[in-house]
Amino acid sequence: MLRKLLVTTLLVSTLGACTKDFETINVNPNAPASVPLEYLLSESELYIPGSAGDPGYKTWRTNFVYSATMIQQMASVEVTFYRGSVYTFQGDLSEAYFVNSYPNSIKNLVNLIDLAKKDPAQINTLSMARILRVVEMAQITDIYGDVPYSEAGLGFLTGNFSPHYDAQQTIYADMLKELDESIQAFNASAYIPATADFIYGGDLAKWKRGANSLMLRLAMRMQKVDPASAQTWAKKAIDGGIMTSNDDSFAIKFSNTGAGTNSNSNSWNLGAGRGIASGNNIQWAKTFIDMMKMRNDPRLPVIAALKNGDRTVANQRGIPSGTDTQGLKALGETNLDNYSRPAPNMYALANPYFLMTHAEARLLKAEAIERGWATGSAQAEFEAGQAAGVRQLASYGGVLADADVAAYGAANPYPAGGLDAKMNAIHTEIWLITGSVLNHIEGWSNWRRTGYPVLTPVNYPGNETNGQIPRRLRYPQSEAGINANFQEAIQRQGPDLFTTRVWWDKQ
Repeated sequence: MLRKLLVTTLLVSTLGACTKDFETINVNPNAPASVPLEYLLSESELYIPGSAGDPGYKTWRTNFVYSATMIQQMASVEVTFYRGSVYTFQGDLSEAYFVNSYPNSIKNLVNLIDLAKKDPAQINTLSMARILRVVEMAQITDIYGDVPYSEAGLGFLTGNFSPHYDAQQTIYADMLKELDESIQAFNASAYIPATADFIYGGDLAKWKRGANSLMLRLAMRMQKVDPASAQTWAKKAIDGGIMTSNDDSFAIKFSNTGAGTNSNSNSWNLGAGRGIASGNNIQWAKTFIDMMKMRNDPRLPVIAALKNGDRTVANQRGIPSGTDTQGLKALGETNLDNYSRPAPNMYALANPYFLMTHAEARLLKAEAIERGWATGSAQAEFEAGQAAGVRQLASYGGVLADADVAAYGAANPYPAGGLDAKMNAIHTEIWLITGSVLNHIEGWSNWRRTGYPVLTPVNYPGNETNGQIPRRLRYPQSEAGINANFQEAIQRQGPDLFTTRVWWDKQ
């Protein structure tokens, strides 16, 4: 401390004599004067799954602890940690996506956008960054509802450390605008950061189709609360061109093929390195396994295995949701080794981190057609999405023949009945797809909007929802004390409870 005071005194006393050298002496010679935007783009993409130090922190808690278990794609008897199985609250689990995203992915993206705007040559980097900000903010608002948006991540730029909570309706309107403007701004004649882009490798045509598909997802999310806007944006997305193949799926690609975990690893799969996915902590839910068996789903032996490696379909067994260690005793099989868990190929650290699949885009287009918002054959789009969902398992090393795809389609055809039957078919496929590529957060969001497939909630003693599947996660408990704008969100949206519905989630 004394040394710091002496240095400060010396600088002040000699300031008049060395003003012309002030800039020079205050530059760290061992640090770059500015960080290349390519580096910031790569870092921003990797920070969406999770920040450096503990890449799996936010997604593991939000994706597996809550989302996967709430909608019965996965289950665990360790209900004091995997609380989504029984609808109970723990602050550090519920708040993880919020407290990790704002100081990491959102701050980095806001900084990148600010810097890229200053250089017209970086228009493609800017467009990618704007789309990535929409991807991350859509996750945050869909998880929590009203959240900081317009002022988020500006603390280091403007000194605003208590950002306003925007209404979700306002957030959605701006996210759709951002996607539209970013798509239009892409310029094939300008610099393209191909090496720095871990999603599409700088392929602008794929970026456009990916962004249009994300636009379609957001549009369909508004189906119940603003059908006119939903129709307008869905049509714009489809007319602009959505994903056309599994190569278009919006996914972050990783290069980590070793045993060690780092930021260049699929954070949904980091649990394997901690003995989770390969142990008996979290496994496939009975609802998910039984659905796949009933539908003769060829993905089952790709995604599931017993602990001894057995992938035989007949031997796969899911844990009933809401089952704890005591409840396990009543099931006739108490050895968790004999219950299905993700097969080893599902949690390789270099697996892609799927944010949206081509299959989902085609299925949402089928819904848009059925609602009269787009033209074409809903059945053809359904069948394309259904087949793409099965083939997407090639990303996890699954070898599924054309005959497997055809047999699955024949066993689960597009229904000829009314709209409800068709919506059930479309969104059951999305539920199976999001589960099989481990994108449970999106599975939960889509289930909340549509209610398909119909799930039977559990009513575990002491649950926080009176036996109803949660509709949102709760804010960080610290927000009430550190952000004066927090109460505004509560007054507008409703109590900070699992049962409070976000704007687009209407019955």
